[in-house]
Amino acid sequence: MVATKKYSIIDAETGALDRRIFVDADIYQEELEKIFGRAWQMVGHVSLVPKVNDFFHSYMGEDPVILTRDNGGRLHVFLNMCRHRGNRVVRADEGNAKNFMCTYHGWTFSNDGRLEHVPGIPEAYYDALAMDELSLIEAKVDTYAGIVFATWDHEAPSLEAYLGDARWYLDTVFNRRDGGTVAVGPIKWLQPVNWKTPVDNCSDNYHVPVTHASAAAVKARFIGRPRPTMEQQLVSDARHVSVNGHSITTRPTGSTGLEILAGVTKDNRERFERYHEETLPEVERRLGRFRATQVRLGNHSLFPNGVLGFRLALPRGPLLTEFWDFTVFDKDAPEEMKQALSAGHAQNNGATGLNEQDDIDNWRQVSEASRSPVARKYRQHVSMGVGRAGAHDDYPGVVAERYISESNQRHFYRRWEEFMNAESWADIPIEPMTANFEGTAALHG
Repeated sequence: MVATKKYSIIDAETGALDRRIFVDADIYQEELEKIFGRAWQMVGHVSLVPKVNDFFHSYMGEDPVILTRDNGGRLHVFLNMCRHRGNRVVRADEGNAKNFMCTYHGWTFSNDGRLEHVPGIPEAYYDALAMDELSLIEAKVDTYAGIVFATWDHEAPSLEAYLGDARWYLDTVFNRRDGGTVAVGPIKWLQPVNWKTPVDNCSDNYHVPVTHASAAAVKARFIGRPRPTMEQQLVSDARHVSVNGHSITTRPTGSTGLEILAGVTKDNRERFERYHEETLPEVERRLGRFRATQVRLGNHSLFPNGVLGFRLALPRGPLLTEFWDFTVFDKDAPEEMKQALSAGHAQNNGATGLNEQDDIDNWRQVSEASRSPVARKYRQHVSMGVGRAGAHDDYPGVVAERYISESNQRHFYRRWEEFMNAESWADIPIEPMTANFEGTAALHG
């Protein structure tokens, strides 16, 4: 049974967007239940728990979770909550442990979730405690190219269906090489903004020449090439793509992509170009020639809150978001390249990042406007490119005609509506996969 539609926040024809969704406390609580309680979410990377008994502490929405690799090597994601009274059973950010003990009463759980020990069972519980019914609460888990995803809804579609044709683009960064990727980090920081604003911003290329003008000028000197002008951006052959609420930017075809890669400078560019040439046969085998040579992944987001490769925009309230930012690179890349990428990523991202500071200023101002009772009477204007997106001969998904477009933002907020208006996953549409996945790369690597 389809639920009665409650939310209609964006006008498909005008792009008018209701500002209440960025500040309303009741809407926020419903998001935690209907979006973060259902959607597949990134929680970590296999490289963060490489050995048996490793664990990494993460979040799904506001819920603290434990990513573990049990003694048999199997991955789990558990709610970090003792089944007795609710204390956390893990306090560390990461580590290696076979068991997790609650420091309130000593209930102890194995790293595969089973309740193994409760003090005083004969005396306190008269030998009547059903321990097999009190395991840690476990999420449904799967991986894509080393990135660990989880969902609380065990009726959710498969991760492969959830990602859909977005994986066709994601593969060009995360699934290029046989050895896979590794994640380093995270950098963490808080900002007084709604979680949707930075996710929305990942698909906004219109702001780049203006907001990041000074940052682009600095980076142009490092790279040794002039920064692109607004006119060049407007006529760029890059495109916006939307799939199941995920937002993708594809970069110009025929490029190595090095001109947008943080950490590449005029001093090390030759080394990066040589790596690209040396690994191209392997990448072509895994992705097919077209994706290996003609598709470059740019800014992107995975619904609901995964952005820019591997970053989490974690909700902490209607007007508070905690960011976790990881650097992800090929596991088999030369060490000097990994160091350059890590340094470049840190220079651009985080609370002190060159680009991030520009974006944070925008996000705060947008948030302040949404708090105003007067401003909330007037909707955001998200109309750029209305009616100018559809099927494309070469690229799967809903493809915008121009690189400068708000098509992805509109699709993101329509996906928000679908989740918020649904009674269950049965009411949430999943777009059929149509992409031609050439090559040997698969969902798990």
